[in-house]
Amino acid sequence: MKTYDKGGEDGQMPSANPPHVVVSAAPPMDINYLKWYNGAQTEVVDSSAIIQSTIKPNFTKGSPQLKDTPKFKNGRVIVNYYIPYYGDKTYLTYTDQKGDATHPLVGHATGRMFEVNAFYYFTADAKVTSYSYAGIVTFDYSPPDQATLNGTATLEKPSPNPIKLEGSKIDVKINVKGELLGYTDSSNIEEWVFYAKEKNSTGKADMKKDYSKQLAASKSFDFAIPASRVVNDNFKQDYTLTVVIRFKKPVVTKTGTITSLEQSMEVSAGVYKKDNPVSYPSVPSTPAKPEGKPPIARITAPKYIKAGSDMMVYGGISSDPDGYITDYGWGTPGAEGGIENTARGYIWYTRDKVGETFPITLTVVDNDGMTGSTSTEVTVIEPRPSADLEISGSLKQNRKTTLTNSSSSPTRFPIIKSKTQVTISAVSGGTNADIKYSGSLAELESKDVLFKKPGKYKATIHVENTAGYASDKEITFDIVPDEFPVAYFAMPIGAYRDPTNGNKAVISIDDMSFSSDKDNIIQRIWEYRYDSNNNGSFTDESWVQFSDENKTRLNLELYQVGRYEVRITVIEEFGQPTIEDFVTDADRLRTSSEATQNVIERIVEVNNRPPEVDWDF
Repeated sequence: MKTYDKGGEDGQMPSANPPHVVVSAAPPMDINYLKWYNGAQTEVVDSSAIIQSTIKPNFTKGSPQLKDTPKFKNGRVIVNYYIPYYGDKTYLTYTDQKGDATHPLVGHATGRMFEVNAFYYFTADAKVTSYSYAGIVTFDYSPPDQATLNGTATLEKPSPNPIKLEGSKIDVKINVKGELLGYTDSSNIEEWVFYAKEKNSTGKADMKKDYSKQLAASKSFDFAIPASRVVNDNFKQDYTLTVVIRFKKPVVTKTGTITSLEQSMEVSAGVYKKDNPVSYPSVPSTPAKPEGKPPIARITAPKYIKAGSDMMVYGGISSDPDGYITDYGWGTPGAEGGIENTARGYIWYTRDKVGETFPITLTVVDNDGMTGSTSTEVTVIEPRPSADLEISGSLKQNRKTTLTNSSSSPTRFPIIKSKTQVTISAVSGGTNADIKYSGSLAELESKDVLFKKPGKYKATIHVENTAGYASDKEITFDIVPDEFPVAYFAMPIGAYRDPTNGNKAVISIDDMSFSSDKDNIIQRIWEYRYDSNNNGSFTDESWVQFSDENKTRLNLELYQVGRYEVRITVIEEFGQPTIEDFVTDADRLRTSSEATQNVIERIVEVNNRPPEVDWDF
């Protein structure tokens, strides 16, 4: 607290009128949790696309007691404002502060708190990917279309990394973040679970949970590297991190239902005694005597990368405690490509680097000209392709099921289509003859397949890339049966002929048939037969159709006295897409109420009304 003594203007003790002076304040300006919008203010821009060096605050308006326009410096808002006269309603009102009853000055001093408002917003430039195309365009990447967990682990301490050993230990802090992509039902999230431990340690992993219903969550873990462990000049401690998300109800994916998703990561913290094993990149010229607090550099990058694959390196989570980042200097020895003065970029490694580990270094500069540095490591692994198959559709008998080749390979070693081999075979329930598709499975990208019988089937894929590496994948899946519809209706068990209606008996019938597997009933055929010889049996009688218009409510008009049996036959149409070339009308299931309803409920008796008797004398 800074104090300045100035007497009141009314000569009283305590004074009722505080001095009418100008006061300066410098509250902090936090830019870590900004939400960015495009110029039209309609679409949210991801913070990773913001060019940190272009962030600028803009003053809009403030309280009337502001003496001048606020200034923005060193991460603070500099405001100069007048203390108002007592009772001056043109200025912001003050709040009397209640003092400590035990204080010796109680009754001799009055405290007041004055507030001032300054409204401001930030503008910045952003590198946002946009597309403009015509005709047919293919993309190497498509956003997830099903629940996908993206996990990141960021080393926040030591900073810089590696750090020189000074003292009895080195503090380590790691932030683990999970983000759910391709899924929006946050209410179905049961919990987020985070694990962290030293790699190869026999101890139990540290666990933290988050029960918030958010599509993203994060937790930080603290470790320490004791000085006794640093036996060499260049020591490295590896950590394994895991993020898990669990769902309340199973989530349907292309490969079946899941109740949780999990992803593991690794980070390393380095310590040296004498000579730093990495060299940090040069940065733009800085002031000779920078002021303020230095920024904290942070890097997010994979621990392993396949040769020939583009790898994104991200430094946008770097921060400055009293300002903002203006410049980024990257060091990527051994890598192809380069990263300019931006928060993120892409690099890749050639095939001859397989098995080697390379440092990635970052130096950031803040608006005061101060710098902060850190580093991480990436190990180059074989450019082996990843064979993968996805099965989608209703996975139901006589329905269209789509088999998609979702294999991937490093960008510079693409998959050779002519060497892609795919097979589909029956495991149980059906036979290979029950698998129907047009053409062949050679060079498969996507194929519509139909299974004539329910059962368990498997599909295999073999892929090879231009680097000479191969990969195989097998998936098994179940084709569920097409369920027969249930035929059922309700009607009275008896009726009388009505003399006022041509001696007709009108039977009101309500259909309650349904499909248990969400198919569509497209036709209802109504029939009856009459026990003409009154022998109590209908087997010697013929059926008479009285409606085939798919009616669910109708009247049956009968003239003869006696017993009638009614039945309904319901016919389904596929409620999911099919392949017409491989199905016939016989594949559309049908059910008669004779199979699903008690005969007693299907018989109605028609009678004459008894005569009315009256007498008089």
